[in-house]
Amino acid sequence: MVFIDSDGKLHHIRVGRGDLPSRVLLPGSRSRVKLIQRFLDNSKILADERQLVVVGSYRGVDVAAVDTGMGPSSAAIVVREVIEAVDYKNGYAVLIRPGTCGSLQQGVIAGDLVISTGVIAQECVSRKIIGEGFPLVPDPEVVDALRNACLELGVRFHMGLTHSKDALYEVEEPETSINPDEAKKNLEYLKRIGVLCTEMELSVILALASRYNLSGRKIKAGGIFLVISDGVEKEDVLVEVALRALVSL
Repeated sequence: MVFIDSDGKLHHIRVGRGDLPSRVLLPGSRSRVKLIQRFLDNSKILADERQLVVVGSYRGVDVAAVDTGMGPSSAAIVVREVIEAVDYKNGYAVLIRPGTCGSLQQGVIAGDLVISTGVIAQECVSRKIIGEGFPLVPDPEVVDALRNACLELGVRFHMGLTHSKDALYEVEEPETSINPDEAKKNLEYLKRIGVLCTEMELSVILALASRYNLSGRKIKAGGIFLVISDGVEKEDVLVEVALRALVSL
């Protein structure tokens, strides 16, 4: 069940069922949706209230971009409504999160891209969607498409496990947590087991895709991240890789 207003629009993203094409990018911020729009032909804004919803075409393929907002709770609301709004005339939908992340490994440096092959979820929302301990694994076709796009563009990238959290500062800066020793141990654990980076929304996107797939939908989902730091601005590369992967599927 989702909330539908009297005008037939989904309550939060303000579009109707079937209004979105089957290929959607899900960045966390409105500014990245605006950046994506600059890459699109025949683009238009479908909604600009709570979320910014843009549609257009890339290389002749219809696509959409919707900002999920920051964090798993916001993403859970928005992505569920996006899944309900997609036109499934192709028989399936593709959801890709182009996001930013913080590195957890010395060799993963600012400006690199990271393709998730699996998510360690340390937030409480995904388990409410799909259950405790459910493996959150991107669709292998999405992973391959992202890898191929990186190779085509000749960009530096990594593939491996990523981490999703529900608190930014309290995880990445343990001293801000009420239990700094515990937070520090957790961060060191993630680094020790080889997790490449940490972000906040992919776990929920994968959980929702899996939940809907159980009900008979076919949703292919995945994510790619730009490692950020002060002075590193390569979001255009992130967007181009995500778009190339999206339209290849």
